[in-house]
Amino acid sequence: MHVLSRSSVSKLMVFTLVLSLISAVVTGCAGPAGHQMAFSDKTALVGNSKQLDLTVSQAIRVTKQVLVHQGFSIDNIDLTSGLIKASRNFQDPAIPEQSYNISTSAYIFDNGPQAVSLTLSASQQTILHRQWTTWWHLLWIIPIIPTGTEYQTVVTKEGNITDPVFYTDFFTAITAAGVEVKAADKAAEMKAAAEKAAAEKAAAEKAAAEKAAAEKAAAEKAAAEKAAAEKAAAEKAAAEKAAAEKAAADAAAAQKAADDKAAADAAAAQKVAADKAAADAAALKQIEADAAAAEQAPPPKTKKKKKATTTTPRTN
Repeated sequence: MHVLSRSSVSKLMVFTLVLSLISAVVTGCAGPAGHQMAFSDKTALVGNSKQLDLTVSQAIRVTKQVLVHQGFSIDNIDLTSGLIKASRNFQDPAIPEQSYNISTSAYIFDNGPQAVSLTLSASQQTILHRQWTTWWHLLWIIPIIPTGTEYQTVVTKEGNITDPVFYTDFFTAITAAGVEVKAADKAAEMKAAAEKAAAEKAAAEKAAAEKAAAEKAAAEKAAAEKAAAEKAAAEKAAAEKAAAEKAAADAAAAQKAADDKAAADAAAAQKVAADKAAADAAALKQIEADAAAAEQAPPPKTKKKKKATTTTPRTN
């Protein structure tokens, strides 16, 4: 790095001051003061606005991406107003002692269904960084021993960046990043649509499987209920048949018992009648035998003949 002496620095500062005074005099004589032309068409930036085929959300993403990619620090983002502020400290690659403080403001607003307007304004400070060595002087004239190093920072230029190339480079980067963002959004939309279709298909398949399972369960339940009803009907019919058969058997048994009783009663009556007839016949035969015997026997001489009595057999 080139080292300037104190005298050289002083001369440079005086020269800069003289140039500034001359510039002020010339400007004052030529026309209105600079700040009075802040809103003049002559001082308006050129080529710092462009319409983009993007949504507001995409434009904000693209602007942030380009600024950060180029080394800018995002100072503030107002999504409501669409304003993005960023700054960057940029070292001049050709002049190491010189750097630039760049401040930018990007304004994004909706300009249609699929269109936005993007406006960029930028200002910069050109800063010169100086460094020199201090010496101990012999007799206040001859430098003998270095005693230290001093540094100085001087703003040599400040104001808006008006070079159209600055804004052209910005919008070129914005356009390229916009193509990438739109492609990424389209891919994301296609992926989301595919995932949605897959989810809907899975849901439909699940619903169909659940419906088939429910119908199968209902069919199995109906079949089980039908089988149970048929079994109950068969058991009822069997029970009714068994009851009918039992009733018929009971009736047959009762009829047989009645017939057996009637037969027994008839046989007993026949036996009683036969026994009575036999008894009557035996009694009659006895009477006849007694009568015959009485006729054949001689009558007693001294005793009075007793009258014969007839005994009727007792009928049980």
